[in-house]
Amino acid sequence: MTAVVQPHRAAIRAGQGHRHGRPTVLQQHREAVGRVIRTIRDRLDEPWPLSRLAQLAYLSPFHFSRVFRLVTGTPPGRFLSALRMAEARRLVVSSRMNVTDICTTVGYSSLGTFTTQFTEQVGIGPGRLRRLDAAYGRRPLAHVVTDATVEPDVAEPPGGRVDGTVHTPDGSPRLVLLGLFPTALAQGLPVACASVVGPAPFAITGAPAGTWHLLACAHPDATTVGEVLAGADDPDVWVGAVDTPVVVADGRVCGPLTVRLAPARLTDPPILSGLPVLPLADRADPAGSAALRPPERA
Repeated sequence: MTAVVQPHRAAIRAGQGHRHGRPTVLQQHREAVGRVIRTIRDRLDEPWPLSRLAQLAYLSPFHFSRVFRLVTGTPPGRFLSALRMAEARRLVVSSRMNVTDICTTVGYSSLGTFTTQFTEQVGIGPGRLRRLDAAYGRRPLAHVVTDATVEPDVAEPPGGRVDGTVHTPDGSPRLVLLGLFPTALAQGLPVACASVVGPAPFAITGAPAGTWHLLACAHPDATTVGEVLAGADDPDVWVGAVDTPVVVADGRVCGPLTVRLAPARLTDPPILSGLPVLPLADRADPAGSAALRPPERA
């Protein structure tokens, strides 16, 4: 899940100077970035230095880097890495390929580097992801992800609390998954998470003190846990974020905040985290998910 990128004001003003049906500068930039993303998605195993990406967009490397970040909210290198990990995650869940073959298929020459980055960006290693899919993959998402809103008679966990309201397109009801992340990319495990059937108020409790990014996503009603873990490219996935970082303090309430969901676009970075399936799966079925945890050291 990722932020719905807000165009920079300067770019909007620049685009307003074009009339008579000609595309605005911002539209041209989006088309160029979209062309680059489509190309590298089809050829992830190839090397993609910045100079080569810039050539696809017909821009200088310096200008391309600025334009790419303006449109996607993410530097080109990090976006490329996210695309590679998204495909690797899909192959881990939906194929029987071994990890070495997956590593080379998505453009990595070092298995150690691939495994480390996979674990950091997805939140768990390839082997554990497969075990999680085997345990939960066929179950409906809504049956595994419980509503994490704290009931009035239940003590809140220690930490801060983030309150707000999530809005869905046209007010359509859907299970919304929310998480707090260190960066504006939905990578790794969220530091705190919750779910709610939106549009509705939400509360994320037990958030550690710090500065975080609040990201959210919602999948269609019939989605299974396996489809979320595989990152199925569904055009009906909604994503959204709070525009500015969220500052959390112990024992305090942050908000109310507003999260507006919109259909995911080609230029939105992939959602690499199983936001927040893994932590909520632990909460929903501790005995079942305990087997997925690595053994404790003696």
